[in-house]
Amino acid sequence: MVEISDFVPHAPVPAEIIEEYRGRVPDELVEVWENYGYGTFGQGFLRIVDPKLYEAEVGDCIGKTQGDGIAIPIMVTGLGDLITWEPSIGVVGIMYRLGDTVGLGSRLRSLLRRVEDDFILDDFRARIFPKAVAAHGELPYDQSFIFVPLLSMGGAAKVENLHKRETIPAIQVAVDLQGVIGH
Repeated sequence: MVEISDFVPHAPVPAEIIEEYRGRVPDELVEVWENYGYGTFGQGFLRIVDPKLYEAEVGDCIGKTQGDGIAIPIMVTGLGDLITWEPSIGVVGIMYRLGDTVGLGSRLRSLLRRVEDDFILDDFRARIFPKAVAAHGELPYDQSFIFVPLLSMGGAAKVENLHKRETIPAIQVAVDLQGVIGH
């Protein structure tokens, strides 16, 4: 069984979402949905999200151009990064703030192990996240810390430039201004 020691529940995953995505996402994720639901973990850095909502709202922001072309949104980070399940390669992080992607392993367990071993902030080049929480407080489930102005628009990577923003619109704005990150 998948165990997430610091999981904070937000809402249960509806049975129809589980059935719609069963077989399309890893069995470990289905297990997490069934046992934990939507919520946060990794000291508030990671959020398990509704893949259907994110496909509808930011599906055109994913930039999947290689492999089988499939990228299912499964999580976001507290810095507005999108994490997708891509069957041809595994778990991928799309870091809009940096204009880059990061491979997080061929299995969901690889990502969860990186959280347990405290490597996830390094993977996402996100050591600023705990400082942002200390300065600005914990994030609500549907928000992320976003640099204002965006780093690509001349913003500086400072805690005082991080602001709480709704995650989905923040991703949409980043893509509108910067373009998709093809991968």
